[in-house]
Amino acid sequence: MKKIAFSVIACLTVAGSAFAGHEMVHSGKESKAIVPEPCFREHELQLDVFASYTDGQGGGYSDGWGGGIGVNYFFTRMVGFGLDGNVYDGEANGVWDTTARVIIRFPIENGICIAPYLFAGGGGEADGEVNWTAHAGGGLEWRASHNIGIFGEGRYTWVEGDANNDNVQARFGVRFVF
Repeated sequence: MKKIAFSVIACLTVAGSAFAGHEMVHSGKESKAIVPEPCFREHELQLDVFASYTDGQGGGYSDGWGGGIGVNYFFTRMVGFGLDGNVYDGEANGVWDTTARVIIRFPIENGICIAPYLFAGGGGEADGEVNWTAHAGGGLEWRASHNIGIFGEGRYTWVEGDANNDNVQARFGVRFVF
């Protein structure tokens, strides 16, 4: 019986040393976990290309489809500034809309890369006559990659002088991030 017990202990000892691995040597360097790159970064330059639909609210301009381009720059992950131009067919020659805005976004990383955002600003609308405007709105952006996003947003625009010219606009487009 002693021979069997001794043989089992000897086998377990040899088998245990087979799983022991190599000796750990401390090199003096600390190991660091790799942090994934965030979807929404500070110092981001963005180019927007979008389609729009404007509801003239039954006022001076009729409803119309249009589109435009925009440029945004984010100083921090959450605060940015944007300029955009849009034209829509609300009148015979179209309505040209140029605006500047301050943007505040709320990035949600966690593997889904979305950012709801709010904005407010001002600019001008022209259809042969220029009217100053103020606007406010919000939107949602989803990043398909670190360099391409898809967004949708809505805004209300107050037009100088005549409340009948106020309008609501929806925009959908692609955002290229540099």
